[in-house]
Amino acid sequence: MLMVSIPGSCEKLKPMTEIFPSNGDTFLHLTVRAKKVSIPLRGFGKGAVFTYMGRLYEYGGVSSIPGPIVHIRAGGRLFLTLYNDLGEQMYEETMESMYNYHGVNETNVHFHGIHADPNEDDVFKTATPGRSLKYKLHIPKEHLPGLHWYHTHAHGSSYLLLMGGLFGPLIVDDTTNQPLSSLPSIVLMIHMYRLGTSTLCDGSPMQTVDIAIKNNMSSNPTIKDNLGKELKLPSDLFFVNGQHKPIVEIVKGQSTILRLAFAAGSCHLNISLPKECEFHLSAIDGIPLNVSRELKERWLYFTTATRYDVITLCVEKPKEELPIVFNEANETILFIKVVSPVEGQKGKHQKLTFPLHSHYNQVKYLRIDEPTVLRDISFSQMGIPSPKPYYVIGQGTNCTSLENSTTCYHEHFSGRKGNHMCQYNGFVIPLNAVVEARVFGDPTDDIPHPLHLHVNHFVFVRFTPRKGGQHENTSMMNYGIYPGEVRDTIPILDGETIIRWRAATFTGEVVYHCHVLTHEDQGMMTSYLVINENIGNNRRKEKMGGKEEEKEEKEEVENKKMISTKPGVVDDLESIFYFGGLKRKELIFLVLSVMFFLAAFIAALIRWFRKNPPEFGQWVRRRKDDVLTRLHNSVNANEMERTPLMGSA
Repeated sequence: MLMVSIPGSCEKLKPMTEIFPSNGDTFLHLTVRAKKVSIPLRGFGKGAVFTYMGRLYEYGGVSSIPGPIVHIRAGGRLFLTLYNDLGEQMYEETMESMYNYHGVNETNVHFHGIHADPNEDDVFKTATPGRSLKYKLHIPKEHLPGLHWYHTHAHGSSYLLLMGGLFGPLIVDDTTNQPLSSLPSIVLMIHMYRLGTSTLCDGSPMQTVDIAIKNNMSSNPTIKDNLGKELKLPSDLFFVNGQHKPIVEIVKGQSTILRLAFAAGSCHLNISLPKECEFHLSAIDGIPLNVSRELKERWLYFTTATRYDVITLCVEKPKEELPIVFNEANETILFIKVVSPVEGQKGKHQKLTFPLHSHYNQVKYLRIDEPTVLRDISFSQMGIPSPKPYYVIGQGTNCTSLENSTTCYHEHFSGRKGNHMCQYNGFVIPLNAVVEARVFGDPTDDIPHPLHLHVNHFVFVRFTPRKGGQHENTSMMNYGIYPGEVRDTIPILDGETIIRWRAATFTGEVVYHCHVLTHEDQGMMTSYLVINENIGNNRRKEKMGGKEEEKEEKEEVENKKMISTKPGVVDDLESIFYFGGLKRKELIFLVLSVMFFLAAFIAALIRWFRKNPPEFGQWVRRRKDDVLTRLHNSVNANEMERTPLMGSA
């Protein structure tokens, strides 16, 4: 049996394999293989080892957790070949599989946090066992430097595969002369393994997933001591770069960037930092801050997928290692060990003056002006303030992601929608438009669902708690999130959260979903469409001229007026004056023509009935019974639809 052995607990953090660009482009070949993972543990007795069966990335013949650090450059390209060497899978393909675990030996790659073309960062295509996927990802020239990550994103298997270790760091290198670009940095991918029920976290334990996937390679997690005795499993195990409670060395007096990522599909982290060192936040979710922020309270909150760059400076050398602790569980995640400078390196480190001011040019894809498109998104299944309709992030027919809810609209992810505008129920956005979304949290769950948007980061504007709700006395600042911050994933509390983003640079189908991936696998994923309204005009100008071109342009203007910037519906005034691109005079003529035709038809029908009186009487009686039946059914249906909305706040 193939096995991957991870370095022991409380050992020095092992260096990771790094892949660098060549002439601006990065080339990479990854294989996904099933491996038995063995990780030494601290605090579980002498020689305790955690083992499980996982699906891991292999590079250069070596499997690892996480995968190698992949460096890319703005203006360059990433060429990635992903080969699926997992075994055949046995499960029945049904419509219900779209909101249950399925395809557990299928995989793909999502480039989380990268501002990239959704047609290239395509999470709908997957590699089945024995197949490959080839990616060519173009990185925009103006892309900001920062820490992101790549991970599996095949719907139905995302949670199982990511939580088992199928992820890796992805860094857009800083090629400028910014002060931070020359500092040493350490990538720390914090991840976890769910082993039992937890009051702190959403997400299924791996044993539950094993049952759900039946005989498609169970993970079979165990902890055994040096005598082979099997030990009780905790609720969760936390790791850093695949190691349990490793030691991270920081040189005394030298500023070092700790690049922290919570690479998980479940749970959250609220960690405390040791008081013996200084910590300054310089980037969030891969976006540099204009001004660094000192972490005076020495804590950081991570929802799933959160990344922080933290400049760390320890001017003294304590005798013992300094723990970084997960507060709620009182669990040490890793240790900092302050070491003396190497002989000959003393005094050569760069001295920084805080706060630091970054000098990156404001990039267009993050420029947020006044919103031109308004939309409502909801994790809630209860009544939501007008206007409606709104866009529910689906639940699946069994509503398993809303276990405490008495209401569920049974909406769920149905796969790729493509460029068919009618599939999006009005969530169609013009290219480069600024979108403002009201996002409503789940009032039945005190653990917030984290919202992740692909392609574009967004700005957090404000949060208004629901009166009497789960988070009535809570601020987003309790989660370390401040108005004006740029993020790609945030927790959505019970109430109304306002975010804004620019649908910049790229057209196509853009995914957004809950980043508790066990929820995503069960249906909490959907998408909107970004269109370029100018493409049609440009093509016509190339092919046509004169009066026909003017006519086409006028029709295009009329059609554009059908695209509403209001939530989900066409503006009432526009619906009066425009219908299918027709002007008011044309519409009046059309209505009169239809009325004349109907009058003629009714007259002919009356003449026929006069000649056939018995049939007419029978038809009237049948029609009366039919109308009464439909009315009865309609009343019942309306009551069913309204019942979930009763009693909502």
